[in-house]
Amino acid sequence: MSTSRVPILLPCHGGSAQGVRADDVAAALETSGLAELVGDIEAIVAAAREGREVIALDGCSASCQARLLDAREVKTLRTLNLTDGPQSGEEVARSSSVEELEAASGPVKRSRRAMMVLPGELSSRSTHSHEDYLLALDMLTSPVVECGALVDAPTFAAHVAHMLGVSRPAAGEMLGRLADAGYIRRGPHKDVLFTPEGRTAADAALRKQRILERFAFDTLGYGLDECYEQARGIAPSFTGDAPERVWAALGRPDRCPHGWPTDPERARQEARGLVSLAAAPPSTPVKVERVDETSRDRLRALLDSGVSPGGQLADVTVNEAAELVTFAGRGGRRSSISLALAGAVLVRAA
Repeated sequence: MSTSRVPILLPCHGGSAQGVRADDVAAALETSGLAELVGDIEAIVAAAREGREVIALDGCSASCQARLLDAREVKTLRTLNLTDGPQSGEEVARSSSVEELEAASGPVKRSRRAMMVLPGELSSRSTHSHEDYLLALDMLTSPVVECGALVDAPTFAAHVAHMLGVSRPAAGEMLGRLADAGYIRRGPHKDVLFTPEGRTAADAALRKQRILERFAFDTLGYGLDECYEQARGIAPSFTGDAPERVWAALGRPDRCPHGWPTDPERARQEARGLVSLAAAPPSTPVKVERVDETSRDRLRALLDSGVSPGGQLADVTVNEAAELVTFAGRGGRRSSISLALAGAVLVRAA
């Protein structure tokens, strides 16, 4: 079997299907010689552009790896999702030829149940600070998808412009300033990447934002659907060590009102234990850990449906055809929300 005929396999490092872990399937396919296992995204992109066939192995319907390659404009991509079709992970791992392996592959699908990053309150502001851009870039480059993974998503100026509600030239100008300051760099395909200094600055902006949300909620009395916007409004007045003084005065809270840890690194570490509400296991009670904090309208809709951080939900049912998620909240009250809205809620088994 020629090396050029053997597909390159980009493995998921998390999900499982029917009791079979994706990384176990990937190892079996490599051992059998049916695929060359490569974990480096840039090496895979380079090989794909040279004509090599690429298969993304995903263990959950979020299709994290397929989305990564799709975002890198790998046109030859095929995706092998262990949750799709009649094949189980065991049957995929027992494939005896490249043809059998490819027979289980299909076109790229994007999950509607990922935690969606949509324009929020930042897009309603008339002017935007560099902190606004850092917050937007953090949401765009590290979205939490259905299986709890943090996808290192390629981001372009057009994505930033859409999130902030500004023109592409305006976004490009500010991104240029951030690049000059050493906070971001451009990837080989003009995608925006944080430098180590940029990641540190973005984490500082995130921590400040979540502390001020706590201040707006606990001290100023704003509601859960208001405190994000209020925190952004007062943020320019809190410079130097003022946010840390506020944090100490509040009793050193470890989470913002929406459930996100004030320590961004801790938030990233904990993300792998979470799934979106639309991916909650059937008949398993779940605890709401985090909700999308950036949109007042989405927060109001969630609160009206009985979804709030720290609350418990049971009997979660997904109706793909109707694009609805139904669940039982406090007092057994049943509610339904759209799949898109359910993507804004991250839960953990109770």
